[in-house]
Amino acid sequence: MKPKKRQKLCQNCEGEIDLDVIVCPFCAADLREEKPEKGRMQVQSNTTTSFNPTFESLYPSPHAPRTFEESAAPPAPEAKEEEGRPSYVFPLFLITLGVQLLLLGVLTLLFSHHGAVVLKWSAKFWFIYLFASLPLLVFGYKALK
Repeated sequence: MKPKKRQKLCQNCEGEIDLDVIVCPFCAADLREEKPEKGRMQVQSNTTTSFNPTFESLYPSPHAPRTFEESAAPPAPEAKEEEGRPSYVFPLFLITLGVQLLLLGVLTLLFSHHGAVVLKWSAKFWFIYLFASLPLLVFGYKALK
């Protein structure tokens, strides 16, 4: 007869796992049982509270307190720039998407053969496509600025 493995229940998912497992294979919970030393915990808690400055300290801070008016003034112009930018990006996106879908619908309506449209590009005229795209790119870039 084979001896039974010693198992325990996971605290999170209550799955049966081996005793020596550190991470639950079912829910990936950390199963290490750390037993803190009382003396060590007291030393750590005292050192952390002594170094952390609090508002209720007995001595005044050597640093001058910051004024909130100085920090509030600079973000205002940045907020205006951020608010101004999406005002034309979203409508431009909607118009571009609408025009492309309109052209696709018109092409399908006029040039479909049994419900399918085949678009072929001739490689002989690559220079025409290139030269036609350059002014469009330049004027579009200038319009965005």
